[in-house]
Amino acid sequence: MIFFLYRIFSNLALIFIPFVIFIRKRKGKELPDRISERYGKNTHNRKKGKLIWIHAASIGECQSILPIVDKLNKDQSIDQILITSGTVTSAKIINKKIKGKVVHQFIPFDVPVFANRFLNYWKPSLAVFVESEIWPNFIHNLDNKNIPQIIINGRMTIKSFKRWSLFNSSSKDLFSKFSSCSTQNTDSTLFYEKLGIKKTNYTGNLKFALIPDLTDAKKYDELKALAGDRKIFLAASTHPGEEEIITRVTLKLKKTCKELLTIVVPRHPTRNNIINKNIIKNTAIRSMGNKIKRNTHIYLADTIGELNLFYKLADIIFIGGSLVMHGGQNPIEAAYHGKKVYHGKHVENFSDVYLTLDQMKLSQVVNNERQLEHFIHEEYKSLDKAVRKVDISSLQKEGEETVKKVLKEIYQYL
Repeated sequence: MIFFLYRIFSNLALIFIPFVIFIRKRKGKELPDRISERYGKNTHNRKKGKLIWIHAASIGECQSILPIVDKLNKDQSIDQILITSGTVTSAKIINKKIKGKVVHQFIPFDVPVFANRFLNYWKPSLAVFVESEIWPNFIHNLDNKNIPQIIINGRMTIKSFKRWSLFNSSSKDLFSKFSSCSTQNTDSTLFYEKLGIKKTNYTGNLKFALIPDLTDAKKYDELKALAGDRKIFLAASTHPGEEEIITRVTLKLKKTCKELLTIVVPRHPTRNNIINKNIIKNTAIRSMGNKIKRNTHIYLADTIGELNLFYKLADIIFIGGSLVMHGGQNPIEAAYHGKKVYHGKHVENFSDVYLTLDQMKLSQVVNNERQLEHFIHEEYKSLDKAVRKVDISSLQKEGEETVKKVLKEIYQYL
């Protein structure tokens, strides 16, 4: 019943979509020359033969599937791979990575006419949803067309499970349309099973399989020259509220840590007033071409696709989305650099990942602003000692095994 109403309301929403797109375009959340994709129209040609459609919501999900896409791309029995995502930043990242028979489009709005138009053109042999993206109209249309659909790297929080369980009968009807679900943690395996997916299994987290790209040597050398001999504290993937905390911590630390330079890489760099210059004037902004001077306290790296560069440069790393109630951000890329990752207590979206990193002594929780200041100060004092690198071979092995398991699951439906 609930999804029947969803279908009705999504049809009624048609009249509001142009207005929604207009607002999103003004906020930089849509690419003007690709808006037609949101209506289910194609901007790439569909090749003859077998096509796999993989949908990944945003940057993290898109990056996690790259090892899978790389393997599928080499399979001559597969003629084309279509990747869809929902954000501008993910599109920019994925378009830099794709090659061969892989194409990218934006996911259309989950409106029956758009979903139908999209599926009628692309006619996928298999639909693969990554992590927690559930679009009822797409799922129903795929089922009606007898196109197998699976979830890989499935993740469901207890909060989401309770929400779906409020509509138990309708949820089971929806989730039962999936042929299988491979999950990144055992809790999710149980939740998806209870919601009606008969074939669920724990395969591990695909994000462990993503080995960071080699950094651009020229860019790195330029950045290293800009930073000079300063000690680098990197606050990565920060969210609103955390930049203020990082600013206050920096101002306190600068009283004793004279050579400290804080680099902030915000999660959504297009946000306005990420660093309030009225609070801290000694700020340089990368997108504006500002230079790092001796009196620069904070360097705002408000660019896209350069995070790995800053991970390599950093001496101390904090991963955001964790001091505020967001649920954390993926720390694996940072961990691959063999440096301890500091994070807040709100990491429920990546609790299994942080548990693994904690066992490898690659992460450290900070419960509040004061603790963050303390740990950064202690790390700063020890930086002149021998560089501490951690063996990450077990991390790499975990990723390789996960890729094998997920590919085995995909090939069952091809």
